Amino acid sequence: MSKILRVDMTNLKVVVEASPPEYERLGGRGLTARILNRELLPTCHPLGKHNKIIFAPGLLDGSRFPSSGRLSVGFKSPLTGGIKESNVGGTSGQKLGRLGIKAVILEGQPDDTELHIIKVTKDGAAILPADNLTGLTNYAVVKELRAIHGENVGVLTIGPPGERKASMASVACTDMDGMPSRQLARGGAGAVMGSKRIKAIVIDDTRTKPIAAKRAKAFRELVTEYTKFLDESKGANLVRAYGQMGGLVWISDRNHSLPVRNFTSGMFEGASKIGGKEAIGYLTSQGSQWSIPCMPGCLQRCSNIVRDKEGNYVTSGLEFETAALLGANLGIDDIYAIAAMSRLDDDYGLDDIEMGVTLGVAVDAGIMNLGDSTRAIALINEIGQGTTLGRILGEGAAVTARAFGISRVPVIKGQAIPAHDPRVENGTGVTYCTSAMSDHTAGAVLFRQPTPAEAVKASKQVQINVAMVDSLGLCYIAFTERAYPMEKVTEIVNTQCGLDLSYEDMQEMGKTVLKEERVFNLKAGFAPSADRLPEFFKEEPSPPSDFIFDVPDSEIDSFWDF
Repeated sequence: MSKILRVDMTNLKVVVEASPPEYERLGGRGLTARILNRELLPTCHPLGKHNKIIFAPGLLDGSRFPSSGRLSVGFKSPLTGGIKESNVGGTSGQKLGRLGIKAVILEGQPDDTELHIIKVTKDGAAILPADNLTGLTNYAVVKELRAIHGENVGVLTIGPPGERKASMASVACTDMDGMPSRQLARGGAGAVMGSKRIKAIVIDDTRTKPIAAKRAKAFRELVTEYTKFLDESKGANLVRAYGQMGGLVWISDRNHSLPVRNFTSGMFEGASKIGGKEAIGYLTSQGSQWSIPCMPGCLQRCSNIVRDKEGNYVTSGLEFETAALLGANLGIDDIYAIAAMSRLDDDYGLDDIEMGVTLGVAVDAGIMNLGDSTRAIALINEIGQGTTLGRILGEGAAVTARAFGISRVPVIKGQAIPAHDPRVENGTGVTYCTSAMSDHTAGAVLFRQPTPAEAVKASKQVQINVAMVDSLGLCYIAFTERAYPMEKVTEIVNTQCGLDLSYEDMQEMGKTVLKEERVFNLKAGFAPSADRLPEFFKEEPSPPSDFIFDVPDSEIDSFWDF
């Protein structure tokens, strides 16, 4: 039977609850949205005792289906002030699924400032002291915990900025090699976990097995069919070879939607040095590896292992967003400097996207110069070390802009805009506006749509599909971005779980997730005016395309007509 682990940090106790029948068909993002709406006062302070942070594996996590195993975390965000879901690969989602755990709910706050670890096993969970880990960065924490609890555990951890409750703090998640390079990065999950005085969650799935499919023969046939689909997909094979970074040159030189020098251009003259075949070919010639899975059983294999020129490990999560925002957006074309910045973000527990946009604001504030990777690295270290300037920057782009009197800020709902310029990608812009996540990952990247109405329509459909995929624990890159039929995804769910859902039922699941997130934000005080991009996206053309964001407010508001 599925269970929920409720960790009461006020009284320092763990209660194991049977998962209610109404949660049977929910997982991942869908489950976190439901629990937050049921249990949380939307107007509570994000860092106060009434907020909760919920880790929920997807409905298919723990199964043998390829490219499943994503983990969702849901909470009220200190950046946006609204509901937030962040999503990650690594090993923890599969482990929680195999343990039969629907969700781990962290609630309350202890009276003291001591740090704790949550140890999750087949027998339940325990709260353990962790003061010996105070101030340690993520790689050091993981090394210590794996030495104590075994090399096969999954670990979720926060760094020093999370302990200080910095709003851009992430929760680091170990990959298959035990490296904390996968990040629950967006929205400040690390700050909320730090507010509960939890340094790490250790997940040990010893003595568990994959969850058997209810209709084994049909399930195996779908696995074979999906494997063949990916093997024959041109897009999947390009991503396998070059990862998400492989498309950076096309985004810059052909689509002109790359954020360059604090979103003042869509084309970067150094694009081939930080992404695309040339940059990746150079990195692999120096010992880096591509076509690496970020979680067990992933057939898309879009990740990497980056090594420096001496062959030393740097990171295993160098992504498109990292290269775009820590590179092009700051006028930096040194791929090793970008990798070093990303490694620092992983180690301290900081969001690459929020970091890149915040440092872009820092350029306008006169704190650093474009192209100065040495200064950028120094500022990341200031955030990690908690200096006065570092504490300002660590609150993210919106707060940094207010502190330095900057009015041109690439944020929406208080959170940094990702590395797809909405002036060019108007469908993606609609997703930024309407999603409670305010993120491109709330819907697959949408290139320019012919009309505003079509931009809204396209955004609506991909957001429904992604909400569904997030609830199942599937990788949206391996399914939504590959245009894998959602009807087939429905069959996967039915064969694994023994259900008889229709395609329409699954679409309704996605719609329900979006509506529940919307309801939470409305109760938290959000108005339609929150669904608006900053003025400069509507007024400043982005060269060389010279587009502006062209979707009227009335069209954006029509998104919710379903």
